Amino acid sequence: MTKLFTFLAILLSVNVIAQTPCENGIANGYPCNQVDFYANINNSTLSGSSGVESNDIWGWTDPQTNIEYAIIGQTNGTVFVDISNPSSPTIIGRLPSYTGNSSSWRDIKVYNNHAFIVADNNSGHGMQVFDLTRLRNAGSSIATFDHDAHYDGVSSAHNVVINEETGFAYIVGASGAGNGCGQGGLHIVNIQDPKNPVFAGCFDSDGYTHDAQCVIYNGPDSDYQGMEICFNANENTVTIANVNDKNNTALIAKQGYPQSAYSHQGWLTEDHKYFISGDELDEGSTVNNTRTLIWDVTDLDNPVLITQYFSDRAAIDHNLYVNNEKVYQSNYTTGLIILDSKKAENGNLREVAYFDTFPQSDNTSFNGTWSNYPFFSSGVIAVSDINNGLFLLRESISEIITDHPVFTACGTGEQSISVGVDAQFQVESYQWQRVVNSAPINLEDDEVYSGTNSSELTISSISGNVLDSRFRCKVQLTNGEIAYSYYSNSPAGVPEAYFTYNFGEEKTVYFINRSENSTNVEWDFGDGSEISIEDNPVHVYQEPGEYVVTMTAYNECGAQDYVENINFSVLSNHQELDEAVNIYPNPVQDILKINKSENSNLSAYKILDISGRTVLSADLSSRNLPEEINTSEWESGMYLVLLSFEDGGKLVKKIIKE
Repeated sequence: MTKLFTFLAILLSVNVIAQTPCENGIANGYPCNQVDFYANINNSTLSGSSGVESNDIWGWTDPQTNIEYAIIGQTNGTVFVDISNPSSPTIIGRLPSYTGNSSSWRDIKVYNNHAFIVADNNSGHGMQVFDLTRLRNAGSSIATFDHDAHYDGVSSAHNVVINEETGFAYIVGASGAGNGCGQGGLHIVNIQDPKNPVFAGCFDSDGYTHDAQCVIYNGPDSDYQGMEICFNANENTVTIANVNDKNNTALIAKQGYPQSAYSHQGWLTEDHKYFISGDELDEGSTVNNTRTLIWDVTDLDNPVLITQYFSDRAAIDHNLYVNNEKVYQSNYTTGLIILDSKKAENGNLREVAYFDTFPQSDNTSFNGTWSNYPFFSSGVIAVSDINNGLFLLRESISEIITDHPVFTACGTGEQSISVGVDAQFQVESYQWQRVVNSAPINLEDDEVYSGTNSSELTISSISGNVLDSRFRCKVQLTNGEIAYSYYSNSPAGVPEAYFTYNFGEEKTVYFINRSENSTNVEWDFGDGSEISIEDNPVHVYQEPGEYVVTMTAYNECGAQDYVENINFSVLSNHQELDEAVNIYPNPVQDILKINKSENSNLSAYKILDISGRTVLSADLSSRNLPEEINTSEWESGMYLVLLSFEDGGKLVKKIIKE
């Protein structure tokens, strides 16, 4: 993405101009595609002081007046903004932090015309409750509000999740939790009487929960229909919990995934069949470009990772929400990204629009957009940016592509695929890309490919790695708009081989065949055992280790292999790794200690600050433990400890410096 450095002047004041359309890839100085600009209020104006940053955002629509409000978290409190005229938003008032202390992680949700606010790394903050109907009577000057109620069942918390259907709040990532709840899990509060929050229960059987979505489940799994279910991001897993009985919550399932670094947050599709999630620390670590995970949760006892979608860009993904078959992602330095999720069941996402709220750079740093709220009935999208404040935007998405690339014929000779564009649009350029379980790569004409910059791609030889490929076309119009096709099926009509897997008890692995257009399959489990022809085999390995598993899918057009390296010691033993290391105290003030159990093979660690900068790293192979680290001069805030093990295992821990 081309970056513009002349934008700085627009950050110094409230932009009150009329809606600015995205034209030629720019709206009011910001890079964009099919997203228009209304207004931006910078942090100094929002907070009334300098040196303040933004964090979370949510929204509320007054049921009496239909006025829409953006509620934006800041390091020093919460700000309420009337966006009924999105080109000229009005700051109504501010609610200071409960303790008066700063927090980089504030989170807000709304229920029954009340806002519920928590703050992390802010001892004693608990959960503030604010009656939003008070905004109706605010005067012409910006008000300073006090809270209407306060819940002190936790000291501080990373996040609050609310199921508006039931009136229960789920405080997650909490410290100082009482009532017998473990630290960091779901701390459940009855908020049906908003000004009288009452402890209701907890779910803590899977440790720390970073974020969650709790719903009355209406998906296809008949065992849980009508029950209250929470879909949790638990650092290294997606964890599903039954919270229908607040006094007897239960773990339904938890599942890790390849190249995991820090399972951060996710959201269900409207039919509750699929869970779209992100990992906050994989970009620049275990993967290159922004990765979005698609989970099949049609069987809640057996969540399955269908596929991983990779963006063209390298940025850390943060919060995402699903609305009207679109995924609204806040991806730090690359801004708001909108994905089409109509084909999520096939593991097929595609980008349809974006707005870059942080044009300073595109990289894997913790700058830029934190979150977004895409649920206003007006269509306004409210976006919070850590550095640049509040943005009010509107999508202007056109269905540019009418025909998506499909292979239809058998054979290995020359074949072509094409993309069709609506005749009302003028095309500036085409760019075909090839994707093989990784980020898309631009193609150039050579001995295999021709027409790579036209509407029709011709492949002279369907063989070798071409058989394992999927293709898409990036279309740029003369007005600057960009459209991506869906990924094609695999070439030549041969089956598209693909499988997923889950770990069971001890050394058992459950394999799931997700091939398309196949009539039968064969499995080589990589351990010298007999070939299996079962569709979804269950295999028991004799020893943990790394195995190369090959599934071959067949049909009348031919065969295709899908190969996956399964590191049994890494992916199946996150809990053992977690239990093998002790990092304390947390929060820390002066001395942080890292220790391990007697049988742990912990070999090294690296500590990163919130910007991704390495603060400290060490090889532990020749050191005596516990390792003692002087943190007295570190700045307060969140730090990440990346732990490495001799068998290739990886683990990420979050610590707070007070």
